[in-house]
Amino acid sequence: MLLDQKRTKRTVQIVAIITSLAFAGVIFVVLGLIVFGGGSSPQGDLLEDARSQVERNPNSAAAYDDLAAAYAANERLTEAVDAAEKAVELEPASYQRIQTLISIQIRAGQTASAITTLQDFTRDNSEHAEAFLQLGQLADKSGRTDLAGLAYQRFVTLAPDDPTAEDVRNRLADLRAGTTTTP
Repeated sequence: MLLDQKRTKRTVQIVAIITSLAFAGVIFVVLGLIVFGGGSSPQGDLLEDARSQVERNPNSAAAYDDLAAAYAANERLTEAVDAAEKAVELEPASYQRIQTLISIQIRAGQTASAITTLQDFTRDNSEHAEAFLQLGQLADKSGRTDLAGLAYQRFVTLAPDDPTAEDVRNRLADLRAGTTTTP
């Protein structure tokens, strides 16, 4: 029982760290807009600046990423998702763009869409261990244990020496045994 609690606590810590990293991407974009946009601009001005940037550079994934962050900062999550999707469309192999999109989708309550986004990314980037780990964690958290098991197994295959690999192996064993601990 104590070992299961320690393993569960460790897995929860890992999920918290990865989720924090995902949200950090959006925060850095927003902070960048504040710092480089004058710092004292109200949220609406940041949004207008981001829109202007997209108008000047309609093929720039970075401009759409900034627009997504500005919309998210204004709690306009539907528009934020649309802008982040456009950034991914322009740079589909960019994990940074995927992270922004997933963060906003999760924040908007679109967990199923976030899982689909990660599935699409991992299908096209089958050697990206971190993406498989995140897919496993998100699927696990959503109760999609079959998908979680497949994603975790791929992560362990790609990154057997990763610092989190042992915890992922333990979670895989739990999933195979039908243990219902929360990751």
